[in-house]
Amino acid sequence: MSSTTTDLPHTCPICGCSMKTTFSRHERSPLISELLRCNDPSSDVDLSDFQNTVRSGPRCLADLDEKIAQAKEHLKTLIRQRSVLETNIDDARTLSSPIRRIPSDVVRAIVLETIPSSYEVMNSTVQRNSLDNSESPWTLAQVSHRWRLAIVKAPEVWSSMSLVINHDEKTPLVARQMFMTGVRLERSHRFPLTVSLSSCADVDISNHPLIFLISSRCSSIRNLRIDTSLISYPAFSWWRGRLDQLCHLAFTTPFPLSSGPLSSGGEESVIDAFEYAPKLKTVTMRACDRFHFSFRFPWTQIVHLSLSIFDGNDIGTLRQLKNLNSLHIAYEMSGLAVPAGHRPILISTLTSLTLTDLYVRAGPLPWPWHSRPRNVQIFSLLSIPNLTYLRLVSYGEFNMFPTIPALNAITTLKLEFGGTAMSSMSADSDNEDILPELLTLLKSVSDLQHLIISSSSTTPSPYVVSPLVSLLVRMSLPHLRTLDLRGAVITCNHARFVEMIKDRSRHPEMDQMETLYLHSPLTLGAVHARMLQNLIDGGLKVVYGE
Repeated sequence: MSSTTTDLPHTCPICGCSMKTTFSRHERSPLISELLRCNDPSSDVDLSDFQNTVRSGPRCLADLDEKIAQAKEHLKTLIRQRSVLETNIDDARTLSSPIRRIPSDVVRAIVLETIPSSYEVMNSTVQRNSLDNSESPWTLAQVSHRWRLAIVKAPEVWSSMSLVINHDEKTPLVARQMFMTGVRLERSHRFPLTVSLSSCADVDISNHPLIFLISSRCSSIRNLRIDTSLISYPAFSWWRGRLDQLCHLAFTTPFPLSSGPLSSGGEESVIDAFEYAPKLKTVTMRACDRFHFSFRFPWTQIVHLSLSIFDGNDIGTLRQLKNLNSLHIAYEMSGLAVPAGHRPILISTLTSLTLTDLYVRAGPLPWPWHSRPRNVQIFSLLSIPNLTYLRLVSYGEFNMFPTIPALNAITTLKLEFGGTAMSSMSADSDNEDILPELLTLLKSVSDLQHLIISSSSTTPSPYVVSPLVSLLVRMSLPHLRTLDLRGAVITCNHARFVEMIKDRSRHPEMDQMETLYLHSPLTLGAVHARMLQNLIDGGLKVVYGE
């Protein structure tokens, strides 16, 4: 009939696993195939074999069915055993994970790296919401019970918070915000708080429950940022005299104060909530017009001040600053106009000054491009005899430089450009009018030791360095020791740049350049590569990268 070889299942005596069963192919014998192709009768012997097969066949089938059933049960058992083994492996991997053995102090350090720092809360341009439970630390507190205990018991994790407040929120949402804010305040214990409050430009949040909840802990606030409309500021009047720990205050009005709402009676209100803060040292005011009419601060104790100037009267407020160390002024040209009969305000304690030009060209570039007044008269408004650090920031397509008095103590100059006006200036031009204001600026800082060029964007700028190198080749900065070009791309001939540094080293009356910071390695031929290496061997330190 057919040739079938059957190896019945049997168990391995060593491991207990079933051995593989083999079967031969199902092939009819030639005799059977021949008989099936015709109607001839079979022989008596063949007929007897066929009848025996028919009689014994059901019993054999039953035996095979029983073995198949046993094999199926055995297969199910093996599948279950495999599933259990997989679960055991996963459990063992989970239980032996290094994350379970991380010390609590390391857990706290990990969480602190995943949340905004106090500095980021106070300076971020991206709106954040610390009540979002899909973000850290809420999520990391769910990793394990140990992690939760470590995070909950770390007050520094919960002490910095950014709250986004809207006046039209539904009651369940407000209740949830109150609960989560209360949890953060409770877990922060008495740790100094960093709080950022923000809302839409035209929203009055003065009666929002969150404001009253934060007010209960206002005496613990060390850093406070307020980004709300002026109409909401009366809510902070209750804080007056209670800001015992406040060190840094920053706020932005979404629109100029002069166009904001007035108090009852039509008179402009005066905000004195921050007048009595014994530890307040830093005040940052962004885009705040007429602040000198609207706010009262403990001016004499302010050490660091950042403000926007749109009105010449704003400068007059600086007369009250007796202990100011650093000043950041964001200005428009009209704000820095020198009033008739103005006498420079003396700030003898000021050592650091940052000037940010808010001008952004709205129309076509005027011709000639320098027709716009380019000299910043800040040193006609202020007398700063002890200024050592000067930073100039320009975001527009014009780059303006202040006229610095001949007698100055500036040792560090940082130029930060965001415009594109300098991209059209040739690096190889011999015309000294290429950057007359920059040339005048560099000549006026005769004691300059550190010069930094950077871009206000994240991408290094190629616009300023090339003409600057041309200027450095043609002029002397006898005390220059550090040149930092990490925020810029050198598009001029790199060999010429190395020659400029080499030429400085040959003049005994000049201080040797000590440190050169570059964004990336220079492209040099063999001769100039050796020249740079000789400078390095002679003591020049070259640092690459950000």
